[in-house]
Amino acid sequence: MNINMDTEINQEKSCSVCHQRVLSEYYYCSNCGNNLKEKPAEITAVTQVGLYVLAIFLPPLGLWPGIKYLKKKDLQTKKIGGIVVTLTLVSTILTIWSIFKLLGNYLEMLNGMLY
Repeated sequence: MNINMDTEINQEKSCSVCHQRVLSEYYYCSNCGNNLKEKPAEITAVTQVGLYVLAIFLPPLGLWPGIKYLKKKDLQTKKIGGIVVTLTLVSTILTIWSIFKLLGNYLEMLNGMLY
């Protein structure tokens, strides 16, 4: 069973550009530098906190990185992207609701002063 797992991990394939044999775990061809597969994004805790703060306090700006991370193949990166998009949408809805509520109160106050 371990032999099958080792051969699956270290399977050789060839580069689509120079046809050099490369291991399946390689991200770039060692001969020509061709991109063989997408390298998973490394997202630190500080980056995650920054993305979440951006999504909450500057709602529309959180959509761009959220969608970017949703498009990645890595499951953890997709989860972070989903959280950022969700936080952005919730924050946008709450911001719009608050603005309308404040405008309504302000208009009521003006009407009370006029009449």
